[in-house]
Amino acid sequence: MLTSDQLLKFQLLASGVRIPEEARVAWRDRFGGPLTLAEYATTGGVALVLPGENYVNAHPVDHANAPELGIDGESWFLRHAGDDVPIDVVPVPAFHGQHTVDRYQGAVQPLTRYGVTHTDRCRVSPIEGCAWRCHFCDLPFEWDYRLKHKENLLDAIRAAKDDPLAPARHVLVSGGTPRAPRRARPDRAGRDDEAWIDDVYAFLAEHSPLPVDVMMPVRKDFSYPDWLRSAGVNMVSLNMEVSDPDRARALAAAKANIGRDHTLDYIERAVDSFGVGFVQSLIVFGEAIEPMKSTLRGVRDLVDRGCIPVLSPFRPHHLTPLAEAPAASLEEIVEVYHRTLDICEQIDNGIKPGPRCIPCHHNTATVPDGSDFYVDLHGDLTERRCLTS
Repeated sequence: MLTSDQLLKFQLLASGVRIPEEARVAWRDRFGGPLTLAEYATTGGVALVLPGENYVNAHPVDHANAPELGIDGESWFLRHAGDDVPIDVVPVPAFHGQHTVDRYQGAVQPLTRYGVTHTDRCRVSPIEGCAWRCHFCDLPFEWDYRLKHKENLLDAIRAAKDDPLAPARHVLVSGGTPRAPRRARPDRAGRDDEAWIDDVYAFLAEHSPLPVDVMMPVRKDFSYPDWLRSAGVNMVSLNMEVSDPDRARALAAAKANIGRDHTLDYIERAVDSFGVGFVQSLIVFGEAIEPMKSTLRGVRDLVDRGCIPVLSPFRPHHLTPLAEAPAASLEEIVEVYHRTLDICEQIDNGIKPGPRCIPCHHNTATVPDGSDFYVDLHGDLTERRCLTS
């Protein structure tokens, strides 16, 4: 049974938040920066913390029926259904105003070109754009494909760790799929971009002052998760995203070409390498993506293999082919969450909806339940606790 604060979180995911001008002015006066960097569709909102450690990324909207962000003196609140709910907010980090020299191009660039903090997680993206063109993701439609230097990424991590407004406590390396070896770039002296990003993973895992997780597509090489773990990567995310094969072919052709069975086999192999509770897979859900029964089949197949399902409600981005498609509704979010809980309870191998890091719940249909599966300090996960032991 969801609490009123948890249900409010899900409503914010579905419908967004209204931010009047006085709240915008107060935000700028207090934090000296923008409300949001407005990048990915799933993270382009304001980060709010509802009672009960319910983190949410809420998109600014104009319609009057949405919950409204307000401030009373020093205290933030959400006005909803006649009540004022006290909340905390997480600002855009102060390093958003810093710049650095791009070590490939020599040009001065904003540091946020290489890394951005959401709640307590610094996400660095070694690749701008993407080699794939999934219809629900804005990356390939908004950015040209470009590699970023590993030292620039490390600069962003160091700045994020010591940020005075929103210090990061862990790192996610993600964003942009590398070109496969058969499409190796001639200007990189025969090295393909998968080999290039392997070097980035190893470099960041060794030199980052914060624990490093990696989000990546599955590979052909089933020994790769062992290498990734040996390089010092803490956790790995291998995203199924679309469970139904026909819908995957329509929305994410490159991912569909890998094959559903291969993806699940690879995820199972990664669980063998990292341990139960240290591998997750994101599933995008909503009627615009696939039927709910297909989403739940994907959830079951992941949990069966000891993989954490991460439930990502679909939100359209205006630059993608799904720009006019409906976002996941409140009813869909609630039902998918409850039915995922049922699946986890039936299989009973210790897995629950993810992520395990509570602040990282901000853009997922996940809420903390008081168990030690969820933690509010990501460093706890480096103890390598296996949930089946």
